[in-house]
Amino acid sequence: MLGKLLKHEFRATGRTMLPVLGVLTALVVLANLVVRFGDQIISRYRLAAVLFALIVAAAVFGVIAAEVMAIVVMVQRFYKNLLGDEGYLMHTLPVSVHGLIWSKLIVSLVWIFATNLVIFLLGTLSVVNLGDLSVGQIMTGFPSAEEIREAMAKLGITRMDLWLLILEAILIVLCSGLITCLHFYAAMSLGHMFTQNKILMSIVFFVGINFLFSAMGGILGTVSIQFNADRFFMESSTVLDGLRQLRMMMNSMLGYSLVQGLILYIATALGLQKGLNLA
Repeated sequence: MLGKLLKHEFRATGRTMLPVLGVLTALVVLANLVVRFGDQIISRYRLAAVLFALIVAAAVFGVIAAEVMAIVVMVQRFYKNLLGDEGYLMHTLPVSVHGLIWSKLIVSLVWIFATNLVIFLLGTLSVVNLGDLSVGQIMTGFPSAEEIREAMAKLGITRMDLWLLILEAILIVLCSGLITCLHFYAAMSLGHMFTQNKILMSIVFFVGINFLFSAMGGILGTVSIQFNADRFFMESSTVLDGLRQLRMMMNSMLGYSLVQGLILYIATALGLQKGLNLA
């Protein structure tokens, strides 16, 4: 059933996100052409400078708009599909509340990361396109795989250390995306437990949750950084020691993120399962 929900979600959200990403790509490509060849046209047609400036500005705003739209679509889809008129149908389907939540989470994560990936690739291609160096020339400036292995061996860093660092970084990024989605989901689910002023209560819960976790994160982060910083300067005599201390700090961040995500997930599930008021 989850597969069918995911298929339906991708179709529904793709109608908005695919055109947004397509327009963004077109604007950035057009802005690149303007910046690269605009001087030749402006020297002949002065009024073209205004048009070109507008195109570049549109590309910049397009990047911001794409980021915002990924969040807006995520929030709108959850609200409309589970808390709005469609909620009467969705909550009668032979699927648990957890299935409904995860279908929204997975699709939202995919679009958020797809949007950021497109922006990253377009930005990278823009830098290469507008620079004086070719891709081949840029790649020659990076060390080869053999040189990296030799440097790691001299520092005492194993492949396992490196892969664990990469894995933890990926997990932190994934948790960050999940927490962003669940923050909105929990606030809306709790806000719709009330019979009146549901939107207002959702905003109140959103601000309250943000304040609570910011305070908790500030306290725990300060303690963790102080503790790990002391150990770092006292015990880190080699690069390998420093790398392992970095992993300890990342583990602390990951642990806190998992706890935060679990709390938000439980709040979302309980809001939908126990107190949802669609009236």
